[in-house]
Amino acid sequence: MTAPRMSAVVVAWNSGGALGQCLDSLRASAQQADAQLELVVVDNASTDTAVDELRLEPQDVVIRNPVNAGYGVAVTQGIARSSAAWILLVNPDLVVTPAFVGALLAAADASGPNVATLVPEMRFASRPDVVNCRGLTVDEIGIPAEIDAGMPVVEPTSPSIAALGGSSGCCLLRAEPLRRIGGPEPMYFAYLEDVDLALRLDCAGHETTFVPEAIAFHEGSASTGARSPLKVHLVARNRRLLFRLHGPRSLGATAWRALFDVAHGAYSSFTTPLAPWAGRLEALRFRRYVRFLRRSRARETCTGDYSSPPRATLRETLRRKRRVLHRDARGKV
Repeated sequence: MTAPRMSAVVVAWNSGGALGQCLDSLRASAQQADAQLELVVVDNASTDTAVDELRLEPQDVVIRNPVNAGYGVAVTQGIARSSAAWILLVNPDLVVTPAFVGALLAAADASGPNVATLVPEMRFASRPDVVNCRGLTVDEIGIPAEIDAGMPVVEPTSPSIAALGGSSGCCLLRAEPLRRIGGPEPMYFAYLEDVDLALRLDCAGHETTFVPEAIAFHEGSASTGARSPLKVHLVARNRRLLFRLHGPRSLGATAWRALFDVAHGAYSSFTTPLAPWAGRLEALRFRRYVRFLRRSRARETCTGDYSSPPRATLRETLRRKRRVLHRDARGKV
């Protein structure tokens, strides 16, 4: 059997019928590209039958976890079982176009050895004319953002700023550097682990390339819900952890981050009053572990050269968040 050119790692948790649609679209796209694709499905203790109902090929791998230890742990399991030189991280509610796999593989073949991440064009499934994500960025004070999220699609397709890395919703990663840095950090459980991964790959001297021809459709938060207390809690907690690990230490940057974080929590409180503050409090439990990670990573020489964009204004930050959360007002899922 020919060795796979790409391994797709999909973490499933009560994903329903979306999981089968995702895998079918990946298979169809790989077939059009005449490329061998390996599917690695990690079932994170789902209570539905979505994984049982999949149509699997002999080369596919299924890992069944007895408990849900989080997205980062499941992805690391999937990476360990993958055999291709490039690993595609895919959310189970994502559907790709027929040209998707071919475009990514062509970009992989043309990329230099320092390129570790290929970022596709992700659009909202409910609004294909609206950008979901064109990669991740972190500004000069340490605030992360999804590039162009909620903006209308304009041809020719191009991100407004260069990407630091790829969203775990969908991106193609070179397996060797991904394994060398240890994969996603399990502390995050879910959300923002991709920003941490992007920062670590950049620090290791790797680059990111945007591939506009690779188009996928994704809604996001299909399992937890876009405004669910669980998601709001995890995002609030993980923002604090990310800031402590990677945020610039200057007094000015720290003060601005604190202001933005309070505003972020206040905005989230309109729909989930307790979750954003409970998440921030829970971050305190990880102080020792965060200190351990900082000391461990401080021993590594950082050669990253990503040019962080200037700090966005508070109004721009809240407008960006509202633009994504309110997409349903223009096109209900």
